[in-house]
Order: sequence, then structure tokens, then C-alpha cells
Amino acid sequence: MSLGQIVRAILGPLTDPVARIYRSCYVDLGGFARTIADLPGVSTILEIGCGDGHLCQALAEQSSDTVILGIDPGVEPGALYRGRTQGVEFRPIEASTLLETEKNTFDLVVLCDVLHHVPPEGRGRLVDTAWALTGDGGYLAVKDWVSTKNLATALAYLSDRFITGDTPRFFEDRQGLDELISAHSPGGVVAGVGSVPPHPNNRYLIVSKP
Repeated sequence: MSLGQIVRAILGPLTDPVARIYRSCYVDLGGFARTIADLPGVSTILEIGCGDGHLCQALAEQSSDTVILGIDPGVEPGALYRGRTQGVEFRPIEASTLLETEKNTFDLVVLCDVLHHVPPEGRGRLVDTAWALTGDGGYLAVKDWVSTKNLATALAYLSDRFITGDTPRFFEDRQGLDELISAHSPGGVVAGVGSVPPHPNNRYLIVSKP
């Protein structure tokens, strides 16, 4: 059992508010949700690696009729989701499994803080799958942590390493993240790029699919 699981067991019903406050120290999910939900023509959204469902909730709050699917092979994806239930679904599956039935389907596919949990040799395949799930005229939005020699990066590493029990492999620079996405989204056009507060380490790249 990881430290995070022990803490959740102790906190009980306080897990959700504490988790939200803790996560806000690293990333403004509401701000990121507003950025990507405002993309034109988005009515169906897929979040790959949705975890507890906090970003899905932030996305659901931006629109009352957007259809949202969150997937994660972990136990009980969307466990801390507290938003609307109509049009929002969570499934404990891999993206590659979803691809068998939903290729070229979603207006927006999101990878938020997922790639640094994936071994470098597997990142390209995951982006390939995300791109294949993106419908024509849709968008792939990727947000991940770019390492710098600052306190925020040290704390982010310790959080993943000891609270979630994972060993993160952060991108060394923005160029590395951008080049990975560009190489695995053939024909894509950059539709947005920037950082998510409160740290410039939160790099995002949005690519549109012709």
C-alpha cells in the first residue's frame, strides 16, 4: 500500500477536498479546462489517464452538454468526481482497448500529467493511440511537467515517488515534449501552446487534426 493510499484511508470523506487543495499547489486544473474546453467544435471529450476525475469534473463544469469519457486502467477511475452525471462516464480500461471500437471518434483527446508516468520507450505509442482516437477536425491536448532545477520540480518528484508510489520521469525541456507530440501526430497543426499556472513547468501543447 502506497503512502497516498494510507493517507486516503485516514482522511476518509475529507480525501476529496484535501486532494483538490494539494493538487492546486501544482496545477490549476480549472484554468487548463477552460483553455481546452473553449476550443471550437468540441462536443465529445476523452481524457486518457483520468485518475480521480478532477480534470473531467473541471471540463464538465465548462459545459452542460459536452459528452465526456474518462479512462484509466487503475482502480476506480473517477473516484473523486463530483460533477454532473449525465453525459459523463468513466471506464477502467487502456486507451489501446478503446481504440478497437472508437477510432477517429473524439473532438478532443486529453493527456494531462500522464506521459511522465510512462517509460520513455512507450510514450510514442501512447501518443499514437491518442491521435488515432482523435476525430477529423478534432484536437489532441497534452499537458505535462517539464523539469527545471527548482523547488517545485523537487516537490513534484517527491509527491509522485512517495505519495503515489510511482517513479516519475519528467521531460528535461519543453522541446522534448513538443517534439514527441509533433512526431506522433502526423499532419497535425499546432493550435495552442503555453503554461498552466501556478508553475511554468506545466507545459501544454494542443494539436489540431485535419
